Parts: sequence; C-alpha cells; structure tokens
Amino acid sequence: MVSFTCFFTLLQAAIGVLGRRDQRKPEFIRMLWNRVGAMGRRLERLLTQWRAGTLPVPRARPSQAGNTPDRVRNPKISFPTGHGWLVARMPDVHQKIGDWQLMVSQEECARFLAEVPQARKIVAALERMLFVPPGKTVAKVKRDVAWPPPAWVEAGRGAQMVVGPTGRLEWL
Repeated sequence: MVSFTCFFTLLQAAIGVLGRRDQRKPEFIRMLWNRVGAMGRRLERLLTQWRAGTLPVPRARPSQAGNTPDRVRNPKISFPTGHGWLVARMPDVHQKIGDWQLMVSQEECARFLAEVPQARKIVAALERMLFVPPGKTVAKVKRDVAWPPPAWVEAGRGAQMVVGPTGRLEWL
C-alpha cells in the first residue's frame, strides 16, 4: 500500500530544519515548504481518487492571458530549475531519497503513475528537485560572502582595531 504522506511530511520537516539553519531567505523557505506540502496533498488526493475509480476527466481550458491587463500581482518567488537544486541546499535530504526511490519502484505506485498524467507531472517536478541524472552536475549554491564577520567589526570598533587586508585584526 503506497502513501505519499510520510515522505512529504519528512521532506517538509527537513525544509523546516533548513529554515532554522539558514535564516537569510525566510520567504523562500516558507514558499518552498508550502509548495512541497501542496505537491504531497495533491498526490495523495489523486491516489485516493485513482483507487476509488473517481478520477476527474482532464479538460482543456482556454488561455486567460491578456484578459485582465489591469490586475496587480504580488511579486512571486521563483524556484531554481536545475537538477538536484534542493539536494545542493539540503544535504540531509539524501536519507529521504532512498525512501522515495523504494516507494516509486513498488508495483502499485508504478501503475498509478502510468495511469495518472497529473501525478506524473508532480513526480517529475519533485524528482528534478531531488535527483541529478547521470552525467549532470549538482547545481551550485551561491553563498553570500560576509567577510569580515559582523561580530569582528563590532569588536574591532570597541577596541579601536580594524580588520586588515589579510583578515586579521590590526591596531589603528
């Protein structure tokens, strides 16, 4: 019996730990946590409907582009698109990747993904976040360079010192 709830709960917990470790981008972490939660809820809902045989019939919708030109949108956070970008930011997610691969390889889950295209799209987006295909490299994480540390600058002012070009505290 496959259920995605446990995996997505653990993944959200790992994202929460990441948010506590790196507090430079709290809005990004919050949006990522919400996105992963929505992916999990949608997959679970599709799985329940698939088991019950009540999947809605996909319908084509006309494009709404240009219908509301005066609409003001809130700035949206964009997520990286490279392979394995979440793994690069969160190394402890490697423990959960094995659980995901085991779950997706089960016979019931393979049939579910073969029969439900909406679920395949969600799984493909999640796998792009977590996996790096053979031959590709992991996305690099750009770190903010904060040198000298703010505590050094503050301590240096009090002691009438500055951080020199070699990174050492020097007298004024």
